[in-house]
Amino acid sequence: MSMFDWYKFTENPRCPKCGTELKEWQGKDGPCALFVWEQGKSNPISQEIEDDEIRWSDEDLQRFFLPDSFTIYSYDCEKHQPIIAECKCIDGVWLDFKFIQPE
Repeated sequence: MSMFDWYKFTENPRCPKCGTELKEWQGKDGPCALFVWEQGKSNPISQEIEDDEIRWSDEDLQRFFLPDSFTIYSYDCEKHQPIIAECKCIDGVWLDFKFIQPE
């Protein structure tokens, strides 16, 4: 099983084809440590790991950043999955995205 990170939008986007709300996003361009990234923040907000012994502390999470450009995926729309979005960081903060599929 390969690792990935989770991504949360400040406001959930909708499928560009049918309008289904897209709540769950994953990607493999970041550190891939089951981090949770939130749009508008420069560091992960948490790590989705149950084992306290291997989870990074809140202080340690501040050492991690996203690349300037990264791709994320949602499978929430059964008709048009996967929905793919390209995201951009500005000054190290995830701010922007655009759908690259479906067109």
